[in-house]
Amino acid sequence: MPQVFSGFICGYALALLSTPLLAVGLLRLRGESPLMARLFPKATSVTSLAVILHFGLFFACTGLGMILGLVLLAMDGAGGALGSPNAPYTLFAFGTIVAIIAPLFVLVPTLRPVSAANALVAIAGFGWLMPYLAKWAP
Repeated sequence: MPQVFSGFICGYALALLSTPLLAVGLLRLRGESPLMARLFPKATSVTSLAVILHFGLFFACTGLGMILGLVLLAMDGAGGALGSPNAPYTLFAFGTIVAIIAPLFVLVPTLRPVSAANALVAIAGFGWLMPYLAKWAP
């Protein structure tokens, strides 16, 4: 089941890339939002926030990656398009990630750039790179 392992790898890479983006984005919101100012006082360390965020993102992203790996396993043998060896899976991953990010994108307008950047990284990792990783496995 190289698909599930490639999902784990892509999820871990996404957690590594998303942690600094999200940590800096949340700390920048302190001046704009009274709720964020209460949650993250001025003395909050970026490093400590990043460690806590990475712990949560690690479990969420690798779990999502393994579930998407099972979906990729189920869609094995579908035709390639869009630069991906498995076009239906790529479209499914795109729709899933957009559905996950859309509420945050709509409800928190100040986090739109960060959530859009994370969504693009997730779509590139899960939708495009993951089928290649599964295909390259022995």
